Amino acid sequence: MTIRPTSTRARRATAGRLVAAIPVLLAASLMSGCSFSWDSSGVKDVLFGNTRAGDIVKEGEKPPETATNADASAMSDADMLGEESSMRRIAILPVAYTDGSAGQPCDVCPPSVVMKPTSVLAARLVTGFVYEAVARHPRFLFPTPETVEKSMASTPGRSMRAAALQLGTAGRAELVVAAALVELRPRVGPDNGPTQPAGVALYACLIDARTGEVVWSDTFDRDETGRNFILRAYDKLMNDAPIRWHTAEGYSEVAADELVEDLVDELD
Repeated sequence: MTIRPTSTRARRATAGRLVAAIPVLLAASLMSGCSFSWDSSGVKDVLFGNTRAGDIVKEGEKPPETATNADASAMSDADMLGEESSMRRIAILPVAYTDGSAGQPCDVCPPSVVMKPTSVLAARLVTGFVYEAVARHPRFLFPTPETVEKSMASTPGRSMRAAALQLGTAGRAELVVAAALVELRPRVGPDNGPTQPAGVALYACLIDARTGEVVWSDTFDRDETGRNFILRAYDKLMNDAPIRWHTAEGYSEVAADELVEDLVDELD
């Protein structure tokens, strides 16, 4: 696997691919006894003859054992180095920010990343969004926030790079996600018709926990326009849900989701 040092985000066409795939999925379901449901997040609850796809194994084989993200701290190298294992141990650091006088510094950010004043609550919210986005990928195991915080607190100046190295040395992670909340641009006007939509700038990078080097990085810097609003208009048409514009804090979830998906693409 080769991880490129940086990436340029290509605009995804997830909604278009989903719509195009629906006729094929419907036809396949009729022929194979497959059933599924789908919503704005995509196809889910797929069953083949009332059996989940993950439970289908060859005759004579046992179903694969499962592991959860909560198991990351207890898993040994022997557990992780099984034949053709695809599990990855990834730690998630608290998102860096500044409130204008204090904050969480980002010593892995390039000089071009200059954080504007936000708040500790906004940074914690974005950290939660990153955890949620990573948790959607079951092959990623991560240590608890408490474990990560202990590593951060024990480093000089709450160094992200030093914390990543410490987590790697302790066997808690092989890769570490670090991010910086660069800017929150507030929405101007009501949520059903603002004069200026909210915007977010969020930097994220992936650190090799063995060396402390940044092996991937990307920046989301966008206002809530275009594709996101089109998808919400589609949701309004299909589900009669109201079209509402995000606050800057709410739109940061979109930023975290897209950056994590780019990160996953680089690891595949």
